[in-house]
Amino acid sequence: MDKEHSKIWKTIDKIAYVNGISVSALAKKAGLDATAFNKSKRFYPSGKFRWPSTESICKVIRATNMTWEQFTKYLEQSGN
Repeated sequence: MDKEHSKIWKTIDKIAYVNGISVSALAKKAGLDATAFNKSKRFYPSGKFRWPSTESICKVIRATNMTWEQFTKYLEQSGN
C-alpha cells in the first residue's frame, strides 16, 4: 500500500474519531454523500488507489472547524 494514500485516509478516520462520529457522519456533515469516505471507496475495483479530492478535504476542515495546521498535524501523526 502506498504510504501517502494510507496517511490521508488514516487522517480522515482520525478526524471522525476525534469528533465522535463515524466516517459516514463526517462525510454528511461536510455536505458529501454518506459513503464518500467508506473503506470500500478507498480503492477502485481494479485495485488502483482512490484519493479524496482537495475539495472534500476542505469541506471536512470547514465542517469540523479545524485549521489547516491541525489537519497537517493529524496527517503527520498518521505516518507513525
